[in-house]
Amino acid sequence: MKNGRKSKIAFIHPDLGIGGAERLIIDMANALLEKNEVIFVTNHFDQKHCFDDFRDKKYEILVLGDWIPRSILGKCQALCAYIRMIYLIITYSLIYKKQQNVDLYIVDLIPISIPFLKLAKERVIYYCHHPDLLSTTRDTILKKIYRKPIDWLECKATKYSDITLVNSEYTASVFRETFPEIEIKIEVLYPTISLSLFEQLSLSKRDIKINSVVDNVPNNSLVFLSINRFHPAKRLEMAIEAMYHLKTRIEKSKWEQVYFIIAGGYDSRSSINASYFSELQKLASKLDLEKKIIFLKSPSDDVKLQLLLTCHCLIYTPVKEHFGIVPLEAMMAKLPVIACNSGGPRETVSHGQTGYLCETNSESLAEFVSKIIHDNNFQQMGEKGRERLLDSFSNEMFSNKLNQIVGDAIEC
Repeated sequence: MKNGRKSKIAFIHPDLGIGGAERLIIDMANALLEKNEVIFVTNHFDQKHCFDDFRDKKYEILVLGDWIPRSILGKCQALCAYIRMIYLIITYSLIYKKQQNVDLYIVDLIPISIPFLKLAKERVIYYCHHPDLLSTTRDTILKKIYRKPIDWLECKATKYSDITLVNSEYTASVFRETFPEIEIKIEVLYPTISLSLFEQLSLSKRDIKINSVVDNVPNNSLVFLSINRFHPAKRLEMAIEAMYHLKTRIEKSKWEQVYFIIAGGYDSRSSINASYFSELQKLASKLDLEKKIIFLKSPSDDVKLQLLLTCHCLIYTPVKEHFGIVPLEAMMAKLPVIACNSGGPRETVSHGQTGYLCETNSESLAEFVSKIIHDNNFQQMGEKGRERLLDSFSNEMFSNKLNQIVGDAIEC
């Protein structure tokens, strides 16, 4: 409360689409909503391509700058993102800011709005999912020249936040290594699964049949699941190649039971999504796995829930993943998780207890997939996974810590 009213918090985020960053800020907003008013200021919002939480209109959403191109002939996406965000914060500051009467701003992904807000003496929390300057290569002189001012702006803007939150100890270490000159308070706020999914998985019974969710998959199958965006950074080809290696590691009768569902966020506006999806389909065809691998584009929340309840194990392939919310969702659904021994999953997956941490190659992944099939301990690992989630990554723990951080920031 501030002056007898609820505090008002504004999230500044570039695109309210479907992804891990968007899932996190929705969970943050939901956790804060009971004690605060919450609004979103964004460059883009499409009700046909967003999480269900935004469709019930409980949040005010202000869209600014969507008319500005997202790229120039498919290039310069980072530059356009910065231009779009600069337009957003200037327009917001000049036209909308005074009437909104916001007490605290939470910024993520693109930090350029932070110095504009600090010039107006506003309180700002920056959530760093991962330093953006590490998200691309600089393998040509032209690329180095192009990225230099963008990288400089990211560093300079980031240091002006009052508090910087990160999603894991891994990201905290990467942040300090990347920005050694920034001396600001960093706190780890582990993400959690959405409260609605938590409740649904707590109450749901495993009486759904897989062939009622996905066609052409028999009900007696061993179904492995991947939930991730169709993006090269997610390394989904590693899982497809692992399925190819698996065929020679297990008995023929077991292989006939195995299916692999790749369900991922797919944005039709993204050329990267389209080209990568096509590459994965071609790889599956090349390895003669078309009948074993099922691709699902942007499954609804309901389909995602049913997949978590009907599949046997989650395969999580990103390398140096900042945190990874999907393993937590799988753990709540009592699914064991096989993930790369890298980044955030090292903090969530307990090797040999709730799943396995493999090396970052398809042969190692195939080894652990064959092991869990041979040992047939899906249920035991799944039970331990849910226990671990409730002990260390629960919604209640997330909500309490976030509300404490936000309350302290507003009162400062």
